[in-house]
Amino acid sequence: MKAFITLAVVCFVASALANPLELSEEQRAKAKVYIEECAKQENVPEEDVMKFRNKDIENPSKAFKCLGTCFFERAGTLKNDELQDDVVIAKLGALVGEEKAKTVLEKCKGIKAEDRCETGYKTFQCFHSFKAAF
Repeated sequence: MKAFITLAVVCFVASALANPLELSEEQRAKAKVYIEECAKQENVPEEDVMKFRNKDIENPSKAFKCLGTCFFERAGTLKNDELQDDVVIAKLGALVGEEKAKTVLEKCKGIKAEDRCETGYKTFQCFHSFKAAF
């Protein structure tokens, strides 16, 4: 389970901050499973699944937002619409340093929207807004 959480947090952070991280074959396979499971759970059209895999975040549909939120929930990054501080600090801190990770977390935690999919997407957008700083 730790490997899944690590993988998803790395994918989440890499996507949000656009850091060039190389995932192992095993990590890519696990990410693919998460995406497939979430696509099925959330009834996501193939077009949105491809956009998600290609990190094409422009003009996301509701299904796209739900797919991303499900992925982050399965990873342990989000739980009950809340960022999991310890997971984010541990994984993001390893990439950008603990102080920067805490700054991002403080700015991005507590985001709430009209539903879980919007909350997950707005949280992603917040993380994404910090990519230039790293």
